[in-house]
Amino acid sequence: MSKVMELREALKRYVRDGSVLCLGGISLCRRPMAAAYEIIRLGIRDLHLIDIAPGMPQILLALAGSASVVEGCWHGYELFGHPYMWRNLVEKGPKETGYRFDDESHYMLSLRFVAGWLGVPFIPTYTARGSDLWNPEFDNLWDLRGKRRKVAAKKFAVIENPFKEGELVRLLPAINPDVTIIHAQMAAPDGTTRILGAHFDDFVHAASADHVIITCEQIVSRDTLAVNPEMNLIPSVYVDAVCQVPYGAHPGSCLGYYDYDPWFLNELVRVTREGERNPEVFKRWLEEWVLGVEDHDAYLEKLGLRRLLALRADPALGYAPELPRRLHEMPPPP
Repeated sequence: MSKVMELREALKRYVRDGSVLCLGGISLCRRPMAAAYEIIRLGIRDLHLIDIAPGMPQILLALAGSASVVEGCWHGYELFGHPYMWRNLVEKGPKETGYRFDDESHYMLSLRFVAGWLGVPFIPTYTARGSDLWNPEFDNLWDLRGKRRKVAAKKFAVIENPFKEGELVRLLPAINPDVTIIHAQMAAPDGTTRILGAHFDDFVHAASADHVIITCEQIVSRDTLAVNPEMNLIPSVYVDAVCQVPYGAHPGSCLGYYDYDPWFLNELVRVTREGERNPEVFKRWLEEWVLGVEDHDAYLEKLGLRRLLALRADPALGYAPELPRRLHEMPPPP
């Protein structure tokens, strides 16, 4: 059965106000940015985002007012700099901004997704003992626990190891997102998905979710994916929608297809830095690149063919070796 549909249709069908959403990839790599832009255009609000290492899409959704809760461990643009306006949201707190960020470690979040995949309510761990990650005073979702849908009643629990008297073990609650959106290089119409390069936690992101939307560079036949099937990561049984979205991770990278866009990311960091003092700067950027752009095709047209070709990856290397990477020597964009 074909699960192919347009991105807008898939988002309207599965993502609603208040949804718990996981966005795959990591940092600047294979982030479903086209989906994040479209969520903003659709006016979806009050999202609860959960991710191992939140990055570009989570920052954008927070700044655009689409997300009100984020559970994660890090936000940033790697070498391009700090998301200044996002820092303001966290520092001012939910009473002023309506936004909450709760901090956990990479491993804690990975374990929680594994528990969600396994279908168990919690998972034991020894990790992060002695750190403030276990300090109840730093639980930024304390007043939502037991009240908001899919916010665990407790951040963690402590029990005595039933197999070793006197030893304490911490329990972490499982994560089961309403929707996981993953950007991949290839997918078949039935949802079988192949990711080239590092997978990060994308398998458990998909396997733990109620619904999965795959955005991909190419839709290919099942016969294509039957060659070297061990390279396929996400089986069709987990997937609800397949959307062909070329350059769907822009301004991030997609191994083997294109590199990150240094000009776009440089500008975005500048906008969030200046927007910290003057929010109108970010509002103008959002209008120019998201709200004022009809869809992803129009976004690519606005970027221009020369810009897109400059980002194309060398097929032997998987990235663009000639791309400028020294921020202080950045030439004008093509």
